Amino acid sequence: MILPIKPQVYDLVAHYEPRADFALSAGIRTAVRQLAKRYTRATWMTGAHAGRPTMHTDMKGISVGTRIEISRLALRPKSRVALVADIFRLFIEAAEKGIASGPIERLAVRFPRAAKRAEARKPVREAFEEVFGSTCCFYRVDPHSLLIGRAVIHQPVINHLREDGPYHSDHQPRVEKVQNELNRQPGRYEGYRYFVELLFTPGQHPEVTFCYSGEKPDRLIEVTMRQKTEEHLVFLPSREVEADPDRFVSLSDYDHGARRFGNVAFMQEGLIRWIDREWLPLVYLFMDDNFQPMMDQTYTWGELFKRQQHSDFAPRASRGSSTFLDLCIEQTTDRNLVVRDGKSYRLHPGFLEAQHVTYYQLGQYDKRLSG
Repeated sequence: MILPIKPQVYDLVAHYEPRADFALSAGIRTAVRQLAKRYTRATWMTGAHAGRPTMHTDMKGISVGTRIEISRLALRPKSRVALVADIFRLFIEAAEKGIASGPIERLAVRFPRAAKRAEARKPVREAFEEVFGSTCCFYRVDPHSLLIGRAVIHQPVINHLREDGPYHSDHQPRVEKVQNELNRQPGRYEGYRYFVELLFTPGQHPEVTFCYSGEKPDRLIEVTMRQKTEEHLVFLPSREVEADPDRFVSLSDYDHGARRFGNVAFMQEGLIRWIDREWLPLVYLFMDDNFQPMMDQTYTWGELFKRQQHSDFAPRASRGSSTFLDLCIEQTTDRNLVVRDGKSYRLHPGFLEAQHVTYYQLGQYDKRLSG
């Protein structure tokens, strides 16, 4: 049996955290060459980078950061995961052996039409999950370039729009107030982790409980926080949090998930897109009086314009603006929330699967847990 040959080139880059005392010494150059002997593969003159790892340095203020670039040519679909996983192991090895300037800060991949080719992204995702042991997502830089990172899933986009999920804007100022207090006096609160416990029953208003965990409770911390923010901290042993981590959300994640201002990040098929909240009024035009999305309903431009004129979600000054409607259509269709159907428009078939998320680069994901 002859396996099909379907060449696919992946250009991969790992950026490492900068360090003020890093220098590309002769010893490091030798170590890079030794890595190259083990990881070099022929790319047949394809790809943006060579088939062998090359290290570059980037100045970041007074610090020096490194990046390793390499391309991989996979001739057959079945070989793609193994080849990409091999590169991820190279990136990790460079950090663990002190060859790079620090831990991995972010990863990037490039190949033609990367943002539209879910099947071509799949081997990269599977390789990432195999090597790093966690799910990954992709953030679109341009049509051909993606950042590889992680995402915290808050709730479906439809629940965010209706504000009937576990993340509610009523609690966002409370979370922000606690965060500000923790940042104002970090020495007083060090040694513990702070988060919220979600208390949510569908159809009811969500509640949150502020918690902190560590070896033993600290009454001074609880009293100080109550005096400064009027919030009561509940102590939980670390083992209880580790036993059921899905019950708890970091303060920064809840803050991002409950905001009703700024851009909205959402994920479809593992791809992260951003949209300014200003353009979301169009999506409400495809909902009925009970705010249920009408997935099969289509509207012409003229019908959407009439609905916009009477919509409570469109800014009052823009309800009679045809330009505003055109911009909303442009922005939402470009991000796969709305699709064109002949001369009409409707919600994208995958709209209900879209998840409201917070995207983190690889090096930021674990750091968020400190706040």
